[in-house]
Amino acid sequence: MPSWFSKPHRSFAPWALLGPNLLLLLLCMAGPLLLLARISFMGYEAGHGIIPAWQLANYKKFFFDPFYRGILWGTLLLGAEVTALCLVLGFPLAYALSRARGLKRAVLFFCILMPLLTSTVVRTFGWMILLGNNGFINHTLLRFHLIAAPLRLMYNVTGVLIALGEVLLPFMVLSIDTALLNINPSLYEAARNLGARDTRIFFRITLPLSLPGIVSGCVLVFTGTLSAFVTPTLIAGARFKVMSTIIYQQAMALLDWPFGAAIAFTMLIAILILFVASLRLTERRRSA
Repeated sequence: MPSWFSKPHRSFAPWALLGPNLLLLLLCMAGPLLLLARISFMGYEAGHGIIPAWQLANYKKFFFDPFYRGILWGTLLLGAEVTALCLVLGFPLAYALSRARGLKRAVLFFCILMPLLTSTVVRTFGWMILLGNNGFINHTLLRFHLIAAPLRLMYNVTGVLIALGEVLLPFMVLSIDTALLNINPSLYEAARNLGARDTRIFFRITLPLSLPGIVSGCVLVFTGTLSAFVTPTLIAGARFKVMSTIIYQQAMALLDWPFGAAIAFTMLIAILILFVASLRLTERRRSA
């Protein structure tokens, strides 16, 4: 065995392999984030631009202004609603997918992944056609006399909820499907041998052991909702604002980069808190 392949060198090898990727992340991700964090503590004056003075005015403005605080809570509420919708629709799909085998699983898997093969912009334009007052949904309901007047599904929270639910549903399904596939089939056999019915097996085995996948899917959907920009902008327009649209407005329309950076970091901190909490929950569940 070569002398360079000694134990100290073997322990250093993984870091040597990770080095290029870590350097790329440091330059392309950590660097811009640190620069953005520095800008968030600066001031802004119309006609002069960014003022190089360290201050907390941007964060105070965001947290103490009822308008921006309402947008924050509205965005968090939208994230919770989309997550709940994807969980309710995604768990049965994931359960059916995990039980399918062969060609049936391949077809189901392709149908679930198919929305991800289309651009978010294209899918959102498709939902605009479906959700409009003269769109397919309202036209069908009116034709069968199920409603007396067209439903308002555009330029409100309802349309955003439906469109984002379709966009982010595959992430929930794939996360839960992975957790369900990792459940040992012998547990089901042992439970049936002991006389447990399907309902008891589901609530005592399937649901608890799929919790890591549920948590992962909820985190993916929730963070995806918080960071969504195209779908809320096209579906809701100017009537319903979320944090991503406010960030774009402050940075690109008003050129107030410090305030936009402060809002962006507030959203980033919220996502990090959610991510750490989900990891703690998953670790506790595994150690229990």
